[in-house]
Amino acid sequence: MNAQENPPVGASGNARLIVARLRGSAGVRAGAILAAATIALNGSAYIYSVACIRYLGSSRYADVAAMLALFALVSLPLGSVQSVLAREVAQLRDTEAVAQLLRRSVIRASSVGLVMTLAGFALVDPIKDALNVDSRAVALAGLSGILFAVVAATLYGFLQGLLRFGQLSAVYALGGFARPLLVVPVLLAGLGAAGALAVNTVAGLIAVALCAWGLRDFLTRRFPDVAPIHLDRREVSVMLVGSLAFASLTNVDILLAAYYFPADVAGVYAAAALVGKAVLFLPAAVVTVLLPKAASRIAAGLTAQKILLASAAATFLVAITATAALALVPEQLLVYAFGGDFRDATGLLGWFGLAMTAAALVNVYLSVYFAERDARFPLLVLGAAVVQIVAIAAWHSDPRSIVLITLACATSVLLLHEIVFPHALIRAWRARGLDSKPAG
Repeated sequence: MNAQENPPVGASGNARLIVARLRGSAGVRAGAILAAATIALNGSAYIYSVACIRYLGSSRYADVAAMLALFALVSLPLGSVQSVLAREVAQLRDTEAVAQLLRRSVIRASSVGLVMTLAGFALVDPIKDALNVDSRAVALAGLSGILFAVVAATLYGFLQGLLRFGQLSAVYALGGFARPLLVVPVLLAGLGAAGALAVNTVAGLIAVALCAWGLRDFLTRRFPDVAPIHLDRREVSVMLVGSLAFASLTNVDILLAAYYFPADVAGVYAAAALVGKAVLFLPAAVVTVLLPKAASRIAAGLTAQKILLASAAATFLVAITATAALALVPEQLLVYAFGGDFRDATGLLGWFGLAMTAAALVNVYLSVYFAERDARFPLLVLGAAVVQIVAIAAWHSDPRSIVLITLACATSVLLLHEIVFPHALIRAWRARGLDSKPAG
């Protein structure tokens, strides 16, 4: 008679149990796929930027960096549109309602994107002068991708809300790969900063086409008309403000550096920001998976404490590990990658890493409060973004001072959250055993 096999005990058994649970978790699998796609997307963006830096030099790269930062200020708040749509779609159980919302959203996004693009073109000269951009062609090329960014963010929201993380990952990866693949021949052809920025417009078009293909079952089939879904405009406005505030908190420093510093110094700062902000982008997949899952639990009357704790822990571990790596980057490696003009960027990397670690955690909290339709935390981030601009305007003695102000503002948001807000990590840890119980 064979002896009964006992379950593994001790640390080894616990480790196997944890690994088994991770492998069986749909959220972990989705997060892993999105993490790989996000790494591909941001890795492609880095290759694109390195190509621009190496070919254009610090002064001309400052033009590209400034226009990309302005584009980020416009496009990153669209993440709130993506978040709102993902949350609403995740809570819908009616295929007809999803299809109708998709068609209406695409029409509105196309209209808004076109208006924003034309407005940018009309203001091209003031934008060029404020950011010390070399030519109108460079500014126009930088603004030309707004339309596709607006439409793409809308379609991302539907892929995310429908939990089609594989298709969303494919769009991220393939759209990202298009940038370095196109920018190298463009730069070799002598099209300069304007050509490099126009590549982003083409990549945006590719992303929209891939999203449309991924949602073709909703876009091409005819569904019976159902009662239209009306989003809370006040809520959406607050979420847009919160996302704009976060975009400002993580990008306005590059614009202000371009405004206050000479072109070569601004270019060095932008290169340091490019490397340092990898800390913000590496854990981005966590937030992408977090929102629809948190929204689904909240809609079911459950709390999202365990999801928040796991997301915050994963984000912090990834970000702080990347920060440690940045702090140890040798100067010679940066010079080898970017050229001798960027030697002074080395001393900024560790500070950027700390600032973006704090910002990455702020982004996790934003997703949870968006899922709960709570406007208070987005407004706190808005206040921090305003303080950041005022403080940089008052104190910009050198590039490091700007990074330190960003770090102080993001850290202050986290501290205030721990003191005042309901999803403070210490409260979430104490309440983790209640996660399976109905909220309220």
